Amino acid sequence: MKKRWSVVLCMVMILCSMSACGKADAPSAEGTKGDGTQTATVAESPAQTGSGKALTVGISGTPDLDPAIATSTSSLIAAVNLYDTLVFPAKDGVEPRVAESWEISDDDKTYTFHLKKGILFHDGSELQASDVAFSMERLLGIGEGVSYLFSNAVDSVEATDDYTVVFHLKQPFGPFLDALVRLYIVNEELVMANKKDGPYGEFGDYGKSWMVFNDAGSGAYKAVELVQQDYFLAEKNNDWFVGWSNDQAPENFKLVEITEAATVRTMMTNGELDITDQWQSSETLAALEKLDGVEIGEFSGNKIYSVYYNTQLAPMDDVNFRKAISCLIDYDTVCKNILVNSVRAVGPVASGVLGASESTQYNFDIEKAKEYLAASKYADDYQNQKIEILCNSDVADLEKIALMIQAAGKEIGLNIEISKAPWVSIIDRVGSVDTTPHMLMICANPMYDDAGCFLESRYHSKNIGTWEQGEWLDSKELDTMIEDAMRIVEPEERYAAYKVIQDKIVDEICPTAYLCEFTERLAYQTNSVKWPAMEDRTEGALPNALEGYMYIFADLMFTK
Repeated sequence: MKKRWSVVLCMVMILCSMSACGKADAPSAEGTKGDGTQTATVAESPAQTGSGKALTVGISGTPDLDPAIATSTSSLIAAVNLYDTLVFPAKDGVEPRVAESWEISDDDKTYTFHLKKGILFHDGSELQASDVAFSMERLLGIGEGVSYLFSNAVDSVEATDDYTVVFHLKQPFGPFLDALVRLYIVNEELVMANKKDGPYGEFGDYGKSWMVFNDAGSGAYKAVELVQQDYFLAEKNNDWFVGWSNDQAPENFKLVEITEAATVRTMMTNGELDITDQWQSSETLAALEKLDGVEIGEFSGNKIYSVYYNTQLAPMDDVNFRKAISCLIDYDTVCKNILVNSVRAVGPVASGVLGASESTQYNFDIEKAKEYLAASKYADDYQNQKIEILCNSDVADLEKIALMIQAAGKEIGLNIEISKAPWVSIIDRVGSVDTTPHMLMICANPMYDDAGCFLESRYHSKNIGTWEQGEWLDSKELDTMIEDAMRIVEPEERYAAYKVIQDKIVDEICPTAYLCEFTERLAYQTNSVKWPAMEDRTEGALPNALEGYMYIFADLMFTK
């Protein structure tokens, strides 16, 4: 068996292409260049601005600059550099940022924050409590992006004076402080001065059309230019309230939509690209590592690579059939040879997230798969079922996994067909239960450090029809369990409730096969880039950061 699977893996490696990336939705925009490219210049500035060249970073998909709709990796990289938040991620919790201090009421439903004074937005106006209140109201009013983090929790928010903001919750919400790392504070006056007619009543379009190309933040960097499907350029904010103790921080950074393997190799060889995207294939990274001064950086963003099962589409509507498929995946090979240096997932939530727990693991076992098939309602005709597994065509490594599953399925008579589509098409397909494939490989991560955040985004029915919930799992019982657990304020009690939920998902529902805890790998130029967060190997562990926060450019040293 081992020899046969070695042959299969070798064939897979030969058949698959070497280009890789992970596409994101491109934001809508106004105006185009002659070639159809959407563009806008935020400030008069050439591509290389300030006293130094731009730190150039490969991304998949130009970012959404509006933090009210940002969810993609490139959008969150932009957000954490353009905007400030009340609190900032810290080990096992959060630390003050814009907030100087806070109090929590005895009933855990009122949070009062006292703000630091003298924080300036990029236009020179002062950040005040009314801006914080507006930012939350705008996020909830638009109802996109990460609004789901707060929609069930926040009742109202008010500025009681210029430097005091009070959040009133509908009920206790245990991880509320942790979630605030995703409330990016926008300049109310600037946003509303640029509003147009729109669907939000007196707020018009809430400035959404203007925010496509502009920032309204106070962060370490400010927007200069966005050319959609090409690049985003930002420059240093010398008035950033945190200060610039790092005098070698990049004067500018440039996020470039460049993921095609051959182009990435050429740009890295010529020193035109400082950091690649994290979706390059293992073969491409191995080639880049041979270049002088180029190293492979590895870190954990607490991402789980999974195979989603469409639980409402036959034959995946049978739990035993889903369990059978879960036994056709060679998880060890995936972790060691395809998604290199990744580790087996212990359950629905990555082990580095607070509240994650170990659940039952399905292993590669052909005989066990046969047993589950025999127990399913499709035991007598599963050979006649056509099963589609959809791969992101921009991520070469995923087709390798699909071919392995297809080969294993063939051994027991399953007809598994592989299809490919770019990320934007995948998003469209999961919008309807009828067009969502039987199986789909997706990488997802929590927006803040709490297992409930991930369980809610991945398995709550309010998210069906999105790329985060391609299983079409519509369980009111599970919804209630998640909601009730997240209301628990005491952490250990909340984590115990999370464990019950994680075990139920794996043992009773099996809507997903958890391929691995994904180790993100990228290449970067060590001769010009010193990346303290990437080089931190405390106790031998991989660097770990929430999505976007590994790319705090104010902390990098750039000497090109």
